[in-house]
Amino acid sequence: MLNLFLLLITGFSLGITGAMIPGPLTLFTVSETLKTNKFAGFKTISGHIIVEGIIIILIFSGLHGLLTSRKFVTITSVVGGIALMLMGFLLFFNSKKMRLSDLKTDSEFSKGLVIGGMIFSALSPGFIIWWATIGVSTLAKAASFGIAGIFMLIIGHWIADVAWYGTLSLTVHHGKSYLTDVAYQNILKFFSFLLTLVGLSFLANGV
Repeated sequence: MLNLFLLLITGFSLGITGAMIPGPLTLFTVSETLKTNKFAGFKTISGHIIVEGIIIILIFSGLHGLLTSRKFVTITSVVGGIALMLMGFLLFFNSKKMRLSDLKTDSEFSKGLVIGGMIFSALSPGFIIWWATIGVSTLAKAASFGIAGIFMLIIGHWIADVAWYGTLSLTVHHGKSYLTDVAYQNILKFFSFLLTLVGLSFLANGV
C-alpha cells in the first residue's frame, strides 16, 4: 500500500515539474483563457490527457522506439512549428479587433479547446521525447507493482496536470478584470510573439 502511495506521489511530482515548464500548451492555454473563460485550462488539459493516454498505449504496445526515431521527431518539429507560427500570426492580426466585452462565456468552444490541447501536446517534440525516455523508465518501474502501480503513477501525473493548468486558467481569467482593452490587446500580441518564436525554434530543430 505504501509503495502504491509513493507511486502516486512520484507521478504527481513528475507531472507538476513537467507542467510548470512553459511550452506550447502553456501558451495556448493562457491565450485561449484570455479569449474565452476560466474553464479553458480544464478543457485544454483534457486534450493533453487524451494524447498521453494514446502514448502510454503505444509504449506498452512496444512502439516506444517510434517516438524517439529521428524521422518522427523531425516531422513533429516541422508540423508543430508551422502550427504554432500560424496560431501566432492569427492571434496577432486578430488581437487589434478583440475587446474584453466580446469575450466568449458559453461552451461552444469546448471542442476546439480539447482539440487544441491535443494538437499542442502531440506536436511538441519535447513532450514526445519526455514520454519516450523518462516516461518509459517510470512506467517500467510502476509495472513491477502490476496494473495498480501503473494506474497510481498515471493518476498522480494527471492530477498534477489538471491542478496546474486549471489554476493557471483561473488565475489568468481573474486577472482580466484589471485590464483595459488596450492592455488586453497588447498581452495577446505578446503571446502571439511567443507562439511564433517557439514555432521558429521547432522548425530550426526539425530542419
